[in-house]
Amino acid sequence: MVSNFTFDYFFWVVALGSMALGLVSGIVGTTLVLEKQSQLGDAIGHAVYPGVILAFMIFQTRQTSVLLLGAIVFGLIAFWLIGFIRKYSQFPYESILALVLSSLFSLGLLLYNIVQTSPRFQTVNFAGLNTYIMGQAAFLMRSDVELILMVTVLVLSVFWLFYPKIKITLFDRVFAETIGINTSWISHLLLLMGLLVISVGLQAVGAKLISSMLIAPAIAAQQWTNAYPRMIWLSGLFGTIAAFLGTLLSTVITNIATGPMIVVVLTIIALFSLIVGPKGILMEHLYKKSQEVVS
Repeated sequence: MVSNFTFDYFFWVVALGSMALGLVSGIVGTTLVLEKQSQLGDAIGHAVYPGVILAFMIFQTRQTSVLLLGAIVFGLIAFWLIGFIRKYSQFPYESILALVLSSLFSLGLLLYNIVQTSPRFQTVNFAGLNTYIMGQAAFLMRSDVELILMVTVLVLSVFWLFYPKIKITLFDRVFAETIGINTSWISHLLLLMGLLVISVGLQAVGAKLISSMLIAPAIAAQQWTNAYPRMIWLSGLFGTIAAFLGTLLSTVITNIATGPMIVVVLTIIALFSLIVGPKGILMEHLYKKSQEVVS
């Protein structure tokens, strides 16, 4: 059902926050895709949820900055656990990610159940904590958007400051080390930027969907160019467009959640790019056909 719609103040608050998140997610997501660490983003996205609940339990406040700190701490714990298990076991990397993802996310659900049932927390307003699972972008407040904008500016500033080193590390790690670049430090920097984006995006799209904000724009952009600078801008553009259209559609159509709608639009963009992009399935098929004709 279509609702009466106007471009009012509240719409632009949500749209601005979502678009900033889409922009920074798309740009940072290119590093995860090129490093073949797409699943890492999904694992950390789920793993930070208990940090949100634990921060609420300790400080008994739903202030976004406090919950963000808890998410970052648990994101770092998740990354350490993944590295520790990978170093001292022979398990496949994908299995380790699945183990950490499911274990910490389950811990988050357990902690949330404690908050719901414990008399200690009944005097504190814990409504809205469950939205960090699936997100609730439509209820972003001005303070939430301001925090998203601050993180966006911070992450993008750091990204462009270290862009030459990041680019060399992504495409030729051995060469980067020979010219004195600390590739391990760059990798940790990229992880920290991704973690900040994931943590600040939880309230908008939730733990289950935040990885799509990082990966889908980069995959779509990869189908249109081989040049990394163009891939960065296209990925950021796709993320921004999807965020705006998702917000618009969820506002126009009643009973449609904003976060999932943004991810649906991103998925459509990614699928379209995978099919008709210059590096997509259709163009590859046409190229093979042309080669067969020539031969």
